[in-house]
Amino acid sequence: LVPSKNDKDKNIQTLSAIEYALKVLKIPNLIILGHSNCGGVAYSYKTLVDKKNIKDFEYINQWVSCLQNTYNNIPNDFSETEKITFFEQENIRESIKNLREYDFIDKLINENKLNVIGLWYQINSGLIKFLDNNNNFTDLD
Repeated sequence: LVPSKNDKDKNIQTLSAIEYALKVLKIPNLIILGHSNCGGVAYSYKTLVDKKNIKDFEYINQWVSCLQNTYNNIPNDFSETEKITFFEQENIRESIKNLREYDFIDKLINENKLNVIGLWYQINSGLIKFLDNNNNFTDLD
């Protein structure tokens, strides 16, 4: 999960790793990888549906709190399974969108020095889908 610039304090570890990879290691490709059966996404989905968190999960609650925006994008007419899969994939889209909010990352993308790749991995089948130019997940050929 890449937090919005407005929520950067919620997930400073992710941003620290990305900053190091880009500024020190100068990586040319950054993969945002999500997966099926994600416990964090499932927990976040349940807490947002029920409108309550488990109080003992202080750190997990902080970590998943930045998923509220993507939860609001879930279509109502999907089955429960489709909603969770959509939520998993929507968080990849949102993380990529959030990356562009950071000037040093946006600059690298605009200068074609950084390629950001969105992938979703279906654990039980091994299927990998990639986020195409139309912002849709497509089977990796």
